[in-house]
Formats: sequence, C-alpha cells, structure tokens
Amino acid sequence: MGDQHRDYDIIIIGAGIAGLTAAVRSLELGLRVLVLEKGVEEIYPCNTRQSGGVIHIGFLDPYRPQVELVDIINQRSSGEANQELSNVLTKNGWRFIDWLKSKGTNFISFNAQEGYKWCIAPPRALRAGIDWNGRGPDVVLRDLALKVEEMGGVFKRKTRALSLVTKRGCCVGVEADTEAQKIEWSSFHVLIADGGFQSNRLLFEKYIGGNFDRVFQRGARTGMGDGLKMAEEVGAKLVGLEKFYGHLLCADAFNNDKIWPYPELDAIATAGILVDGNGGRVADEGKSGVYLTNALAKIKSGGPFFVVFDEAIWAEPGSSARIPANPLLEEAGGTVFRAQTLHELERLIGCSSNKLCKTVDAYNSAVGTNNFNDLPVPRSTTIKPWKIIKPPFMAIPVCPGITYTMGGIATDRYSRVLDEDNIPIPGLLAAGAATGGLEGGSRAAYIGGLMKSGVFGLIAAEQAAKQRENSRVEKDIIPQEASVSDSEQRLSRQIFDRPHGLANFPVLRWVIRYGIFGTIVFALIIFAVIVASLWSNMALLSFGIAILISLLVAVIGMGFTELIRLIVQLLIPK
Repeated sequence: MGDQHRDYDIIIIGAGIAGLTAAVRSLELGLRVLVLEKGVEEIYPCNTRQSGGVIHIGFLDPYRPQVELVDIINQRSSGEANQELSNVLTKNGWRFIDWLKSKGTNFISFNAQEGYKWCIAPPRALRAGIDWNGRGPDVVLRDLALKVEEMGGVFKRKTRALSLVTKRGCCVGVEADTEAQKIEWSSFHVLIADGGFQSNRLLFEKYIGGNFDRVFQRGARTGMGDGLKMAEEVGAKLVGLEKFYGHLLCADAFNNDKIWPYPELDAIATAGILVDGNGGRVADEGKSGVYLTNALAKIKSGGPFFVVFDEAIWAEPGSSARIPANPLLEEAGGTVFRAQTLHELERLIGCSSNKLCKTVDAYNSAVGTNNFNDLPVPRSTTIKPWKIIKPPFMAIPVCPGITYTMGGIATDRYSRVLDEDNIPIPGLLAAGAATGGLEGGSRAAYIGGLMKSGVFGLIAAEQAAKQRENSRVEKDIIPQEASVSDSEQRLSRQIFDRPHGLANFPVLRWVIRYGIFGTIVFALIIFAVIVASLWSNMALLSFGIAILISLLVAVIGMGFTELIRLIVQLLIPK
C-alpha cells in the first residue's frame, strides 16, 4: 500500500444513520467511498431502522438558540458531557435536519410536545410491539443506501470488519471477512460507525455488570462492539462505558414479542415505586426511566422486580406516553396485577414478608412531608412523586431493556479518534453509538441517539474530505492539523501503541515522557543543595562547584533519556 494511492478515500464500518450519512456526504464531497455492513439481508437489522424516528437534542427543538441547547445538555448530564462535543452537536443539529430534508426526507410533528416536533415520516403506529417496516427511519436508511450506490459508492453487505490496518501509527485500511473470504482494503480514512456493544455478553459484563440474561435486548441485537475492540487494539481511548440507553419493559417481553420495544413503563415507574421481590425499593425513581433501567441492569440477581402504583397513576402517567402502557400493555398480553388492598397485592406478586405495605406507607409519608432523605433509598423530586392510595393497587413485573450503549470511543470535535494522550490517531474517525463523551454519566443522561449519530456522521465526512485534500497537496498522509511536533506525536504513538508498545512498562514510559524535564529539575535541586551546604565556608567557590556538578548531572540524565528514546525508535515496529 503506497502512501500516494489507496483503494478508497474513506471506508465506513456500519450502515446505520451515522454510517450512511457519512457515506452520502463523503460522496457529495468527491470522495471514493466503501461501506461495510455485516448484515446479510437487503433490509438488514440495525437500531436506526427500529428506532422511533424522533430527532431532538435533550427533547428540545434543534433549531433553538445554541446556548439553550448547550444548557439542557449540561442539565441532563449534570455538567459531565464533553463540552467540545456538546458545542458541535448543538451548533449542527439543525443542519443535520436540513441535510436530510435536502435528500428527500419528510418530517411530521408527532404531537404538541416540543421533543416530538421533528419525527421522520411516516411515524410509527400507536401500538405496542415491533413496528419498523416502512416507517420513517427504515425509509431513510433505504433511501440513503440507494443514494450511495447511485453516486458511485461501493456498498458491501455480508461483510464484517475484523481489524484496522495501521502503518507508522496511522490507520490506512481495514481487513474484513466477506462471505468466508478475508479481504484487505486500503484507504486514507476509516470511519467506525457500527454501533455499541449492548449485545456482547463479555463486554456487557465487563463494563456494565449485572445479569446479562435478565436484561432484555430492546434494539436490533446487532451491537457487538466490533468497532470499539478494533479501535482499542490500535490505541484508542475509551470513555463512559458503564451506562446505556434503554427503558423499563414488562418482563413478559422475554416470551411475548408483542410488547417490545413498546410500551415502555418509565412514566409509571417514575411516578410510583420500583421494588424487588421482597417489596423493598431498589432505586431513586425521581431521576428518569433511563436511570432506573441502568440501576436494575446492574443488580446481579436479575430480579424479580415490580413497578407498584395505583389507579390514579395508571390513569394519568400511565396513559401519557406516545405509546402508552394504559391500555396497550394489557391489550398486547402483558401482565398487570390488581388488588383492592396492598396485602392482597403482596400475595399476587409473591411477596410474603409484609414489607411492601411498610414500603408504601413510608413512601406515602415522605410524599406528604416532601422529605425523602430518611427513606432507606432516598428519592429525588425532579419527576413528581405520586402517593399510592387509590385502589385498585397495581403491580407490573418489569425488566431493564437495553437499546444501545452510551459510552465508547473517545473522539474530538472533528470526529477524530483520540488515543490515551488525547492525540488524534491519523486516518481514524468514529461516529454514532460507537462513541462516548456526550451521553451517560452518573445520571445516565440521554441526549438523542439519531441526532448524535447524524451530526457526527456529517462532521466525519467533512473532516475526511478536508484532510484528503490536504494530503493531495502535501503528499503526506498525516493530517495538516497534526503537523506541529509531528515527529514527536508519531514517536509517542509508536511507543505507546497497545499491541506492541510500552504500555506495560510504566518506568520506561515515564523516562521517555518526563526524563529531560525531570533531569533539569533534579540538576537545579542539586545546585541549590550544594550552594546552601558550602555557602558559609566558601561562598564564591560554592557557585562554581554547584554549577559543575549540576551540569554533569544534567548531561548524564539527558543523555540517558535520549539513549532510551533512540532504542525505542529502533525496536518499535513501524
């Protein structure tokens, strides 16, 4: 693979909304594009295709002033979202919608709530169960895939990326498995856009924990974390892996396809209480349904869990969702326990300890006094708590439903993948659910999956085009923005590249990074100590002695550091 010729300008791994947005935009900018999609069907499954199709920023209109959008992200994330990424998202959200419009995408205002203003048409039907075929997101993906091929791009289905190809610390291609045959393609850029790792048991248990078998796969079940693992193998930094986006579902979803991914039970759970099989509360219901879903997923027992509420909650919050549990859950065959007393409800759900009655009494008392700090599990009041006092009393068996993981590969504002030192890895980009930094955090903050994917898909394509043009002019595969201290950055990446570098040798890492600086500091300390020790007896002579010894220490130390760097340069594979 020569530096001046590659098979493609950009190879895109994954064909959800992030990947196809990047592909079409890259073609618009004159790049040679290859899209790799592991799905074997013509209409392959992916989370975008099965999504609700609503495009928002923290459930606000993306056309709002940027300062308002940044503020809502900070509120939802408790200030934990990457500010640089937040600024890019809020600055370009409206542009993504306009771009989709220019490609023929139609939108509908689904209801009066601001967060549903930009829903891709046609919208989902207002019914429980799986309903994606022919709906807005499915239509968009079909249209964009067709445009890729019409504009001269190459779209390969049944092709799973296996590894990234690197050269001199730069990403220069992809090795992939296509119909049992391994093929290597070269490129100036590679974009990882294959989603999260929600369906990978090993990665789920490593980063999220809990009981994988009791967490329902609410999405397309295609997120295996391939891109994340490939990026990590070439030294990429990973961030925020412990949180995911999802909703509470009726536990019957494991054996009833009619009740997932909707209706979700978040509105009922955040108004009422969430208890375990013994009747005790297990999490702070006042934060959000996504937060509760994360909390349940981390409990190793896996349940059983129940949301407990009353007729008033069932009538109002229970019917308030876009696809409401009341009445759709029961119509689709989901379980709802009803009883005229809490004691009877305890018996119905298998709780024999009388603890549920005590839990509800303590909770109702806290609602009455607005003091939740004395509860065994304190509750916040961001979402209004309701008393559970109006019979019939109800309970629904629930499970956490995972849609996509909100952490992943660290990127900068240009969608460039960062290494552990926050230096961009030349040639490597990432977008969508494969990335982290915006969503998640301590509150499991949800910002908007489609918007995040689309905006950074556009940004990735535009960055690839910019860098490719620079490389044509400069005849160099290293991005122009990385030209300052270029040799230092490349040496650093070679040294610390995980597969074959010095990641496991912390002393040598320290010597290489800080040896010269440390030597100078040590020499100055030696100088000061000598002067202070000899000043009383030989004031003037002490300066001369101190200077000579300090210089000797400095020369030896810096020489040793340079020797280590030379050895590393010679031994680390290029």
